[in-house]
Amino acid sequence: MDDDMMMHPTADTVTWPDYAPDEILPGLWQGGTEDDEVVGCRPPAGHYARRQPFDLVVTLYADALPAAWGVEEARYGFPDADLGPEAIERAVALARHAHRRWSEGARVLIRCQAGVNRSGLVMALTLMHHGLTAADAIALIRRRRGTAVLSNRHFERWLLTEAAEFLRGPSSDERTAA
Repeated sequence: MDDDMMMHPTADTVTWPDYAPDEILPGLWQGGTEDDEVVGCRPPAGHYARRQPFDLVVTLYADALPAAWGVEEARYGFPDADLGPEAIERAVALARHAHRRWSEGARVLIRCQAGVNRSGLVMALTLMHHGLTAADAIALIRRRRGTAVLSNRHFERWLLTEAAEFLRGPSSDERTAA
């Protein structure tokens, strides 16, 4: 699929989201990490005592502070770059887990650093588990979160051309052996 298949915003029309999460579908959120909520910075007052509105936080930015006490967290930091096999497998597994928990009624946040690319990738995969096509998932996320979402062309291209095979197909070991 070529790059013209998706509507890419121009520099004049791109909208960047805040770090605060946006609800993509009821109970399913995407967000980023505030500058003062990273490892090495003093946690904001009450960070660990605050009540978060999420049951599961999927964190894709290695330097993000952990979620508050009592919140399930799944973490896997990977670069906002081209996707390698390990990152693909982990992203698919995290999306599968996020979808399962969300389907059970959990309030799920998928976050990365800016809340744009890594979280957009896993959110799109989660929505594809829910039955959306890659193009529909990307369009929905951009409507809800901002046009800058999935500005990483490697992620977008992979979602549009290969992700569906990974969601329905065998594990990487079975693909390698074939």
